[in-house]
Amino acid sequence: MSFTNKINNYTNTTTGLEVTDAINKGIDFTIGVTANLNPDMLRLFASKIDLNDNAVADYDVMEIFNLSHIIDVKRGSKFCRPITDRQLDDVSDITSIYYAVPNDPVYFISGAGRLTIKPEPKIGNTTKATIYGVHHSKGRTIVDATEKITTKSWGPFNSVSKVTLATDDSSFPDVLYELVIMHASECILMERLADFRSSIPTGLDAEWLDALTKAKTLFDSGATIEGDNAGSSMSVQYWLNDEDEDMSGATLQAISSEMNRANAYLSKFKTDIEVLSVDYQWTSTQLQMLGQKKQEFIQTHLKLGPQGSPEGEAKV
Repeated sequence: MSFTNKINNYTNTTTGLEVTDAINKGIDFTIGVTANLNPDMLRLFASKIDLNDNAVADYDVMEIFNLSHIIDVKRGSKFCRPITDRQLDDVSDITSIYYAVPNDPVYFISGAGRLTIKPEPKIGNTTKATIYGVHHSKGRTIVDATEKITTKSWGPFNSVSKVTLATDDSSFPDVLYELVIMHASECILMERLADFRSSIPTGLDAEWLDALTKAKTLFDSGATIEGDNAGSSMSVQYWLNDEDEDMSGATLQAISSEMNRANAYLSKFKTDIEVLSVDYQWTSTQLQMLGQKKQEFIQTHLKLGPQGSPEGEAKV
């Protein structure tokens, strides 16, 4: 079963709605909730990215690789310590006690998501930089038919090769796909709710009023029917005053026809409104149900999920 089919089970239909966009929102929601409630689990979303570059200073890794979080940074075989911007100058100052050395490398992420590693890694030897990062939805590919969320591959950037995990490695826990589907379904249902107002019939007033106006015109003496080139001589009251029973009867039949037309428009309008009302109530009920299911799922799979330090466990 595909992602779309599972979303259909919650929403009844996704026709004409942005399913891919909804799934992307589900991916980002799932990663965001995990980061907030159980950040240790973020390692389950991480991909390994080898940076084949000499100087990793002010390197725009978050933008290039569509990362939402960085789990760890390595220089060669050594994990780097995170530092603040206040220490950045000190780790480059050979006279400082905070000077970064090969056995104790450091990294800094700026507010704009740019990475600096000290000492600087070198290409082609054992000090190459490696990032373990979590890709947000723009860095992932949705494989709807096989229910997979894979990482995208990157080619050369500025003539520098970037190597990531193979594209068939999802780096997304299968157990959390259900949360993605539920949130995507919520987005679809919310989009449908927003469309309800535009779905209300708007042609009733003009058609219904036209039929009633013509019926009234045919009955009242001295009235005219706009657009039909008919004068007051067509009114029932005129023919009654003229004691013409045949014309009075024919005019009354025309009035009955116009009243039936008005009632037909009114019946259709009521039916359309009833259908929309049922659909609206069902959609609202589904949203409440999904909200409860999401909270139960989060409580079970995230708040009570695996604990522990990422640095204390094997990543590759």
